[in-house]
Amino acid sequence: MLNKIKNKLKLLLRFYELRQITFHNYSEYKEYFVEEDKKSTWDPSAFSNIIEQNLNNKSDLNLVEIGVARGSTSKFTIEKLSDKVSLYTGVDPYESNYDRKDGFSYYNQDLMDNLHKFVIEKVNDSRFKLIRKKSNLAHLDFEDNSIDAIYIDGNHSYGAVIEDIKNWSPKVKQGGLIIGDDYLTFEGVRKAVNDSFSNFNESGNTWFIEK
Repeated sequence: MLNKIKNKLKLLLRFYELRQITFHNYSEYKEYFVEEDKKSTWDPSAFSNIIEQNLNNKSDLNLVEIGVARGSTSKFTIEKLSDKVSLYTGVDPYESNYDRKDGFSYYNQDLMDNLHKFVIEKVNDSRFKLIRKKSNLAHLDFEDNSIDAIYIDGNHSYGAVIEDIKNWSPKVKQGGLIIGDDYLTFEGVRKAVNDSFSNFNESGNTWFIEK
């Protein structure tokens, strides 16, 4: 019990420290983001690996990623799949305080604004489009049966994941892929996926189904 309390206090302290991170200009923020990328343990390959394994013969791919963060998955996927990608759309409001259980949410709004600019500069590909909206609004910009594969990695709360699955599933083509991250990391993700699908695949920390 004492260890649980200690761990929770350490986590709260870490979240508080994240909220205090601020710099004077974009170049200082950029330097911070680059250093964070170097230290990151996030795996940017999950989305492209599942696409390669299940849609290997398809080209002219229309891909969507919900929850872009620092853009590592976007950049890696576009470079890995190369000329098979025709359009890659990232959806992220870059809004602070979206989920109290997710450390990334504790960054202040000024940092989020600069991160949005950094990601566009980092990915630097004409096929990449970054929509700065919440996913429960951005889905209205897409036609049904228009997306080949979607990667759900935004707000990890139960209600948000349920909503993303419900709103975005109709946008995916028959035979397309609905993929999501952090199945093992967040209880809300795990419960939302289990409640939404009777059968789905797991690959490490990632879940996916073929529509």
